[in-house]
Amino acid sequence: MKLALQAALAALLPATAAFADQDVKINFAAEIGGHPFACDATFTDIGSTGAAVRGTDFRLYVSDVAMIAADGTRNPVTLTESAFQHDGVALLDFEDGSAACANGTAPLNTQLAGTAAEGSYTGVAFNVGVPFEMNHGDPTTAPTPLNLTSMFWNWRGGYKFVRIDMVPTDKAASGPKGWFLHLGSTMCKSGGKTDAPAAPCKNPNLMAVSFDGFDPAKQTLVIDPAPVVAEADMRSNTPQTSPGCMSFLNDPDCDTVMTKLGLPFKDIAAGEQQLIAVR
Repeated sequence: MKLALQAALAALLPATAAFADQDVKINFAAEIGGHPFACDATFTDIGSTGAAVRGTDFRLYVSDVAMIAADGTRNPVTLTESAFQHDGVALLDFEDGSAACANGTAPLNTQLAGTAAEGSYTGVAFNVGVPFEMNHGDPTTAPTPLNLTSMFWNWRGGYKFVRIDMVPTDKAASGPKGWFLHLGSTMCKSGGKTDAPAAPCKNPNLMAVSFDGFDPAKQTLVIDPAPVVAEADMRSNTPQTSPGCMSFLNDPDCDTVMTKLGLPFKDIAAGEQQLIAVR
């Protein structure tokens, strides 16, 4: 009789009373050198020689999003399924396919949207990148936003976690075609470039980002590659290597860059990430 009464009372309670979630929206902005990113804009004083550049791509993947409570507890954010969010992975897309970004796509996404357990939060944490379990599939059959071959190296290397492409306005005809910041996993073992690795890559290169004192209702996370490339010459490139820095260990152009993404590189220790800041 007692159990029956308890069940009847439970049925009368709102279904969400015990396990309520709250909406979470985290806004991002893209800049180059402190100026809002646009595909038709020119950005000056970039890199070690103060180059003027045009941005031709500006996209990155984010995963494992969590809100941080005052006591340090992290509660995961369940990202709402959409064209830009799938199974905990989101694509932030700041290029609109116009002007210098002709190889991009028109839709934009500057926000993470989802839910977290009801609570009072003082910070946010996430990874820039795609988890290993989702990083080496077939982009031609993957659901959006993991179906962009322009954000994919190959099955062995997986996705470009970050793709920010910059082209100097005074680029020499015989010089590099641009300075491209591409972050992704390296030293992944598989039978070939079209074979997915069975075990995690030696250098996953997932950027762990967290901010205390972040209020998503009032503040924005600003992504700006200028501090990351401050010691790189936008007009030059080490011969026989990819233009800019594409995370590869044989590329000296990455020596001053990867550590500013908060990642170790060869025997260079990781520094504090300088790509994303709170404003």
